[in-house]
This record gives sequence, structure tokens and C-alpha cells, in this order.
Amino acid sequence: MMKKLKALVLVLAVSAGAAAAVAQVGGLEGARLEELSVKLNLSEIQRNKVKALLTRYAEEASSVRDGLIQVQQTIQTANLARLNSSTIQRISGEAGRLSTAHTKSLLTTQRDFYALLSKEQKQQYNKMRAEAQAQQLRLPALPDKR
Repeated sequence: MMKKLKALVLVLAVSAGAAAAVAQVGGLEGARLEELSVKLNLSEIQRNKVKALLTRYAEEASSVRDGLIQVQQTIQTANLARLNSSTIQRISGEAGRLSTAHTKSLLTTQRDFYALLSKEQKQQYNKMRAEAQAQQLRLPALPDKR
């Protein structure tokens, strides 16, 4: 049980940290905002709104990351001789709450971004997403280093 919880917390911490660093929207990095702006022909108003969305998302992801660090520290310093079901439930609940908060923030950002787009921009963005997803499916698997 502890191994699974530690693995979940580690995955969430990495994803939250990475997400905060690059502020993703629909799988496209915030660092590529300019490229996205050009490809979708975003207006200045849209660009400013997207920047605000990314800022909000980065702040929320940072809060989640901080919470996950605290959960990880709690796991690492847990007194195993006194670890009971109630404590495990509390720690697991906090990890789950943070995962939920991260997912909600990411999806809300994506939804709000999509809502800013015109019909033509949505069509272009859908095409870009489909191409990115197809490319991910074509990526070779990492070699097994056993």
C-alpha cells in the first residue's frame, strides 16, 4: 500500500512540477505560446487572456506541487511502528485531493482556452491536437534497462 501511495505521490509531484514550469494548455507548452498564437492567428486580446489562463494554472499547479511535497515528507517520516489505518487513509485522501485539484485545474484551463477560440481557430486547434496525439503514438518505447 505504501509503495503504491509513494508512486502516486511521485507521479503527481513530477507532473505538477513540470506543468507549473511549462504551463501546458492542451498538451502544448506555454513556452510555445507564440507559435500557437501564430498558427491559430490569435488576436492580442486572445493572447492576453491565454497568458492570464496560464498564469492562473501555474499558480494552482504550484500549490498542488507544494502539497505533494508535504505528503511525500509525511510518507518518508512516518513512524511505521505507529502507522495505523486512519493515518494511511488521511495521507491517501490528501494525495487523492491533490490529484483531483491538479486534474481540475488542467481541464479547466484547457476548456477556458478552447472557449476563447473562434470556430475556425477551434478547427485548426483540433487538427493540431490530433496530429500531436498521432505523433505521440508513433514514438518508440524507451528501452528496458534491466
